[in-house]
Amino acid sequence: MSKKVVIDDDFIREWEPKYDETECDEEHYQNLIQKVKEDVSRYGTITRDTFKDIYAWKARRAKRHVEWANFDKYEERFRRALKAPDNEKMKVLLDPHLPGIGGPVASTVLHMACPETMPIVDFRTVEVLRDDAKYLDKKSTHHYCNTIEGYRVFCGAMNNIVRDYPSWTLRQIDRALFVYHKQKHESCTKRC
Repeated sequence: MSKKVVIDDDFIREWEPKYDETECDEEHYQNLIQKVKEDVSRYGTITRDTFKDIYAWKARRAKRHVEWANFDKYEERFRRALKAPDNEKMKVLLDPHLPGIGGPVASTVLHMACPETMPIVDFRTVEVLRDDAKYLDKKSTHHYCNTIEGYRVFCGAMNNIVRDYPSWTLRQIDRALFVYHKQKHESCTKRC
């Protein structure tokens, strides 16, 4: 049985800077935060161009599932999600009538609009929190990544870490968990 990983200041301090060893997307991430902020301020939603950019950052392979010709329904759904209370936002976006938007993409959209409160769910972060750190029950990765209840529990775990270690942002914690998984569980090479 492997030793439980403790997600604390020391863990985040060690792993968060290592993110840039395998990923080179921080500038893109920061630009997306700004673009979403401008879209929401100007239009009250996320525009097609910004959403395409979010997709390029998060889900390159899933793009083909989005109904780009009917993007107005996505804009309306984004508008509704952004107005909803945090605990209802994911429910607005996880809908089978909104193709191409599963939990990881929906949580990325929400995070870009609310980076202080809405974490990005990803199989890597889920597996570290569930298997290595024991923050989550032994439910499936799919449950945490693609169900409203699973995302709620995942948010609770991530926001508890922020509460317990307030000098770190959700983004920094996400980076630490993501790269820990890549370096401990995957053969990783830099994706630049």
